[in-house]
Amino acid sequence: MANPLREFTLPYRAGEIVFHEGDPGAEMYVIQSGQVELYRNVSDEKRFVRVFEKGDFFGEMSLLEGMPRTATAQVLEDADLIVINGATFDQMIKSNIEIAVRMLRKLSKRLRETTDQLELSLISQGKAVVIPEEREATPPPAAEAGEPPHVLAEFVAEGSLKVFPIHREISLVGRKDPVTGITPDVDLTEEDVKRSVSRRHAKLICSNGQYYIAEEVGTLNGTFVNGKRIPTGVLTPIKSGALVGFGMLRFKFVECARSGG
Repeated sequence: MANPLREFTLPYRAGEIVFHEGDPGAEMYVIQSGQVELYRNVSDEKRFVRVFEKGDFFGEMSLLEGMPRTATAQVLEDADLIVINGATFDQMIKSNIEIAVRMLRKLSKRLRETTDQLELSLISQGKAVVIPEEREATPPPAAEAGEPPHVLAEFVAEGSLKVFPIHREISLVGRKDPVTGITPDVDLTEEDVKRSVSRRHAKLICSNGQYYIAEEVGTLNGTFVNGKRIPTGVLTPIKSGALVGFGMLRFKFVECARSGG
């Protein structure tokens, strides 16, 4: 299938400058291949260096806010970049709302990483740091060496019978997202050859021994329990043996026996 953005894709050679810090600009860039380094010059030294790879985007501040470039972008290895101006961006958002949702998540991740770097810098200077209350949940503690993680439940795929284990009380279901760098707890990328599952499709939640499915905002092809499509963002109870659908994929949900305490 032809790339619908092929006409907006430009080749860049290693060492080429995409834009300089302070330049005016009204475009953002999505990396199709290669690597691009963004940095700021402080006292003739590169500072705040960040490397972007395939699937990453940059330059969005100038597109969205009309601001001058806040950093210099230089190609590290030969790259193909999709150049998106305001009109193209507007068409993309109108035709696929998931693009906007993924961008927001990517920007949120960058803000969180910047906050973490700032906290580390302040700690190294011996300054007190107040940790914001709103922060991603801490992952569950790792299992003892050599001990497999405990399986709470499973999704068993129709047809292939492939088993997707659940290890957490709140598990994200979807496909790996090269833009945000997020791999869901239940990664259906290989199973979903037709890409009918959204990157962040739904969450499986266990509360007080009861399991629920909640569809994520921006999901395109629906989430189903026993053949009935569920509404976005609403906790829908499911029981062992239920048939659960994510896009075009169908799974049997199985609760595993709880270990004795």
